[in-house]
Amino acid sequence: MFIINQTLKADKIPAGRGEELFKQHTAWFTRHFEQGDFLLVGPYTDKEMAGIMIAGTDSREAVEAILKEDVYYADGIAEYEVRSFKAPLISAKLPNYAGK
Repeated sequence: MFIINQTLKADKIPAGRGEELFKQHTAWFTRHFEQGDFLLVGPYTDKEMAGIMIAGTDSREAVEAILKEDVYYADGIAEYEVRSFKAPLISAKLPNYAGK
């Protein structure tokens, strides 16, 4: 699995296009969530214009291919930190935290 930290660079967002780009970004991560590529997606509550994704893909190359589809990837609008990890323990309570 991979954990992805994404941070937008506010100065790179073209004037007047923020809302449009965010809608495209939302459609992108929703599609990959529904396909099962992302297991968890959400914004940070203590940092603006940043969020996290946990990907259940088989390889870093697969993650990179998915990230390249994000509208924020083009022109370096966002930074992506991708880290590989394994989760030997996953709480059955995890679904209770959806939306919190």
